[in-house]
Parts: sequence; structure tokens; C-alpha cells
Amino acid sequence: MGLLQRLKHDLRTGLATLRLGTAQAANRALEETELLRLRLEVRKIEKQLDDLYRDVGERAVGLREAGEAVERVMYDMEISRLVGEIRRLKDASRKLEAEMVEIRSAE
Repeated sequence: MGLLQRLKHDLRTGLATLRLGTAQAANRALEETELLRLRLEVRKIEKQLDDLYRDVGERAVGLREAGEAVERVMYDMEISRLVGEIRRLKDASRKLEAEMVEIRSAE
């Protein structure tokens, strides 16, 4: 009977270990999926930032070529709006990057 009890115990221990390993693998897969999603969001924001920087530059150059004073260019409403959008996107990007660090540190 001792052998049967030992086999039973070893089988239960093996199943518990297998369940734990499976749960850890599933958790790791979810973390990696979330990291990938966050990286994609950061890339989208970076693309939007590139577009906004281009728009600011084009607007500033256009105003200067039209003979506007530097002060007028600096305080242009459209440029101010675009700069506000840039700040908002940078904040969003920082938050996403902080989430990524948090996920990585939880590993």
C-alpha cells in the first residue's frame, strides 16, 4: 500500500506543478500581448506627433514667407493649438511607457 500512496502523492504533486506552470505560461502570454498592444499605441502616437511637428513647421514657414513677424508666428492660434495637441500626445505616450515599465517590473 505504501507504493500506491506514494504514486498517488507523486501524481497529485505533478498535476499541481503542471497547473502552476500552465498558469504562469498563460499569465506571461497575457503580459506579452498587453506589452505588444501598448507598443503599437506608442507607435501610433509617434506617427501623430511626426505629423503634428510637420504641420507646425509648415505653418510657421508659411507665415514667415507671407511676411509675418516672428512674434506673430510664435503666438499664432493654429500653432498654439497644434503645440497643445503635441503636449497631450506626449503625456499619453509617457503614460503608456509607464504602464509598460510596470508590466515588465511585475515579471
